[in-house]
Amino acid sequence: MVQLHLASEQQAMIDSVSGALSSRGERQAEDVLAGLGVDTLLEEGGSLLDAALVAEAAGREGVIAFRDERILVAAACIGMARRALDDAAAYACERVVFGRPIGEYQGIAHMLANAVTEVDGTGLLIWRAISARAEGLPDAGALEAQAVWWAARACIPAIRAAMRTFGGYGVSEDSSLPALYRTARAALLDMGDPDLALTAPAPRPAPTGPVSISFTQDAEADEWDTRTRHFLAENFTGQHRRAFAASLDNHIPDLHRKLAAAGLLFPDWPVEWGGSGASAMATSAVHRELGKAGWPISVLVVSDSIGKLLMQFGTEAAKAEILPRLARGEALACLGLSEPSGGSDVFGAKTRATHDGARWVANGQKVFTTSAHIADYVLLLTKAEGGLTLFVAPLGDGFDLAPVETFAGERTNITYYSDFAIEDRYLLGEAGKGAKVLAATMALEHNQGDYYLGAMWGVQEALKAYLPRIMALPGMAANEPAIRLSLARFDAHVALLECLSLRAIWAGEAGVSQRWFGPMCKLFGTESWASCNAELVERFAPHSLGSDIEALALIESEARKGLQATIYGGTSEVQRSVIAETLHGLPRSR
Repeated sequence: MVQLHLASEQQAMIDSVSGALSSRGERQAEDVLAGLGVDTLLEEGGSLLDAALVAEAAGREGVIAFRDERILVAAACIGMARRALDDAAAYACERVVFGRPIGEYQGIAHMLANAVTEVDGTGLLIWRAISARAEGLPDAGALEAQAVWWAARACIPAIRAAMRTFGGYGVSEDSSLPALYRTARAALLDMGDPDLALTAPAPRPAPTGPVSISFTQDAEADEWDTRTRHFLAENFTGQHRRAFAASLDNHIPDLHRKLAAAGLLFPDWPVEWGGSGASAMATSAVHRELGKAGWPISVLVVSDSIGKLLMQFGTEAAKAEILPRLARGEALACLGLSEPSGGSDVFGAKTRATHDGARWVANGQKVFTTSAHIADYVLLLTKAEGGLTLFVAPLGDGFDLAPVETFAGERTNITYYSDFAIEDRYLLGEAGKGAKVLAATMALEHNQGDYYLGAMWGVQEALKAYLPRIMALPGMAANEPAIRLSLARFDAHVALLECLSLRAIWAGEAGVSQRWFGPMCKLFGTESWASCNAELVERFAPHSLGSDIEALALIESEARKGLQATIYGGTSEVQRSVIAETLHGLPRSR
């Protein structure tokens, strides 16, 4: 099972290291780390993870040892970046300009949110690289190279962002930030151009002792992984993949029902509601294989999330009616949240619901209700009883829609509710007190890191099959170094997103999730989806425009879908504000 917690002795080590460094003040890096026993720790067969934790704690005080273990250098630089960002966030809460703390300004809040997301993800990737080495995995060397590359990409810009937050004080030599900047830059760039390290043949890291963290899926997830591959081999063809690519709906009803019959639609649902009670990680393994094969999971993810909301907040009558239909693949559900004048501001909803003594009656309009034209139920957000009120209601009389085709080649809808009748049994939670339901809705949507990963895994799989043919096209050989770098950067983004996604999924199941875990997945996932594919469109130009080569057509399509995804489900700007407010405690910036 994936374990993303620290053993108590490791946390105690960090605490003692931080205290020791605080009392010693700044000293020569080699002396400080030597005094803390990193050399002895390694010589005595101690965990490389323990050493990395020591290095990170030391890095928080701006010290580092230039060692042969480059993963320790990366860990220490993560500590430096976190120290800089923590200090900047505290200052942004205190510094008042034009009558407001500067942390209220999105120019500050969003800059820090971008930085901390990449730094946080890089820290996870460092742990993953160390874990892979301890387990003797074949990709340990590649993961270490990606972690070191991300440390250079994330840490130095993070410290620069902190300096800009402090303004003139941040570039003063009386501040600790210039020293952190110079130390991190020298440490990371002393290893050479990070891009060259990323594209060089991956070294074989020296073995290390066992660690208490693993990113490798467990036997249960392996079993579901195998079941999904067998299902795809028997039921999913190249013709299906091309049909999905050409579809406006991301849905093939017959396949959807077959997936349900095979028990692969909602594996983690309770048995009583048609699932198998599988773990969240096992379900993630199913999504991974579907995504790699080219099966978009957006439609099933929405129905899955709405089903889980029903289990938590729905009436017994609604659960008995709707959940079995969703589980058998006989029905779909869609999201009726956004409105023309509100966008991501769900608290500004204008759709009204009133109770006439026998039932609820809703009137209003929604936009971007994807799949409404093929759905049977809608998660409908309204204002009622003086507050937010949500329903999972069957679509029928009083409901109408108009299609909207998007830039990404998908269909969504404008939907209209005119005296739309809703029986009491379809109410979610309490009338007028829907904020709790809405918070759960957002958490479920944002923690679906597999959704963003599926699109990128699909591109990786397509390129494995088509890259030799692509490189044989005119002009591609001459551009090979740039192409190889872009492919390596793509893989590095996937590796970091996998870490953020695994953390969100694991933490949600373990009940230790933090409010920023999901938004980090959403922000980094969609921005990477858009930017990495757009970069490949450039590298493979002009053949990536209107190509009949399946992989190139896919890349161009995914670049557009990724851009669209940065808007849907809460824009990237909203996610940055949430991260800044919840992780760094900055004032509300929306």
